[in-house]
Amino acid sequence: MKKDLNALSFSEKESICERIFISNGPYWHLYTDGTKMQNIFRCEDDFKTGMWILAASLHISKGVKALTFELMGNHIHLILAGEREDCINAFEIFAAKLRLAFPKRQCAIDWSKFKMDILPIETLQALRNEIIYTNRNAFVANPAYTPDSYPWGGGCAYFNPWLKHLKTTPLGNLKVNIQRALLHTRDVSQFSELIEVGGMPFIPSFCDISLGESMFRDARSYFNSLTRNAETFSQIASRLKDSIFLTDEELYSVICSHISKEYSVKAPSQLSAQQKIDTARHMHFSYNASNRQLKRMLRLDLAVLEELFP
Repeated sequence: MKKDLNALSFSEKESICERIFISNGPYWHLYTDGTKMQNIFRCEDDFKTGMWILAASLHISKGVKALTFELMGNHIHLILAGEREDCINAFEIFAAKLRLAFPKRQCAIDWSKFKMDILPIETLQALRNEIIYTNRNAFVANPAYTPDSYPWGGGCAYFNPWLKHLKTTPLGNLKVNIQRALLHTRDVSQFSELIEVGGMPFIPSFCDISLGESMFRDARSYFNSLTRNAETFSQIASRLKDSIFLTDEELYSVICSHISKEYSVKAPSQLSAQQKIDTARHMHFSYNASNRQLKRMLRLDLAVLEELFP
């Protein structure tokens, strides 16, 4: 008789996760640099197009599984399982289809700057961190979202029991002209197994959410990781050369912890002018805090911060 997952010990759950991790690799974080790329996705229709193009590209890349992803306005993150060259090829298919789907009449996009980097993920804990980092990406950038409400990424599907209540339709059941309009291609024969929901691709039909979830002991361990790994997020952001990776609330908590240890004070308002400057340096170099975040957190003049960190 199969043992109830909730009855398993911590170590038993961890062993299961480790076995799944070992049997499904290798793993990669494939991403593009938003600091070099203009906005690609400027409105809801653009994001919907991006989602369908990504769904189609991953669907035909049979050697690749996506564990999660995030489409941002000017860059993307993909957490993938598969051989390196297969993952790169999946991106190339995506980029090529995207170029064709975004004609020049919408906006002139310099696609030469839409280039990917790919980094290996070599341990189970590292994979968990990269999944969390990706699912947090829009939440950090935009206060309108939480990690599980952003519609253009895999995070909204993680540990979400409502998915099974959605009314979905196999893409092949839709009229051919509708399929072509969604996928931006005439030949839709190979995409019939994709699933549509409300005009969007159903995320679990092209992204292996179950595999991603299986890397965590349970929903609670996933949820607890979403806001409790500032040091880890710092290391990942450094690898990816990301700019901001903590929200104001998270950064304020890190600042309070730092000044409590360094200066034995509880709030930034209790710091001297020099202590504020020193704290700003630490937050800038260790946590990529932006000048505007530091202005808000430490009540420092923006001109002073821009002189320190031009």
